[in-house]
Amino acid sequence: MADVSPAQFDYCRELVLVPGSVFEFTSRFLPKDMLEPLLALYALRQAVSTIPYGPADDSVKWAKLKWWGEELLADPEASSRHPILRALWLSGARDHLTNALLLHLVGDAMAQIDVPPDSDENAMFEHLSILGATEIQLELALDDAEIDIKNLNLLAAATSAFRLISGFSAKLQPQPARLPLNLLAKYNVSATQLEQKSHLAELAQIIAELAESALGWYTKGRSDLNVSPGNSACKHLQLRWAMEQKRLESIRQDTQGFLATGKRFGPADAWFAWRFLRQLR
Repeated sequence: MADVSPAQFDYCRELVLVPGSVFEFTSRFLPKDMLEPLLALYALRQAVSTIPYGPADDSVKWAKLKWWGEELLADPEASSRHPILRALWLSGARDHLTNALLLHLVGDAMAQIDVPPDSDENAMFEHLSILGATEIQLELALDDAEIDIKNLNLLAAATSAFRLISGFSAKLQPQPARLPLNLLAKYNVSATQLEQKSHLAELAQIIAELAESALGWYTKGRSDLNVSPGNSACKHLQLRWAMEQKRLESIRQDTQGFLATGKRFGPADAWFAWRFLRQLR
């Protein structure tokens, strides 16, 4: 595998190794030969999947995603290639990723532009499972691995819900407009009102309910999970799900504290991760 140049590597690292994030924590347990491919893949995911939720006009979002779709299929040797795309090729990750799967990532993002809120948790599950499945399949592709479709849908919904919930942490950018309408109606609040500090109690109750649902999806999705444990990307993916579930449990137990200060990983989490990876051997 060719080495990623410092500039390209630094660009990916700055984008995805956000202090306190799950990937910043789990990446510490990656072998060196898998760190660069996963950095490039996670950077691509971050760059593409966040476009629909940015402040730009819809026409600009469409143009950006169209550009990504074209660039993913372009000549990797072009001097104008984006640092993430160069990192994908030079790290060896691109060799494992089909054009169809990469374009699916762009298509998933396009489908999120100006999408109406989900009516309830069942609609949210369907929406989140579609949204998260491609990203899981991209990581599994690095090890040429697959998982059962039932597990995939459950874990895709769970990890997408975790990302939505994590956005409500202190100092991040929450997206109350993506919360299911039935929960907003249950607590008699609007998405706009939840952006105000005067409605933190209602927001905490909504987040706690969503966390409860997502924890159930994690439990079911990780039960009888048949995925090749001997390869690094598969191990990392399973560790990521375990750490997301663990953090979500703490969010459910202290939702008010999570909204006020966020959550960080500590020594106990490192010990948990080390034992978890030993069990996968």
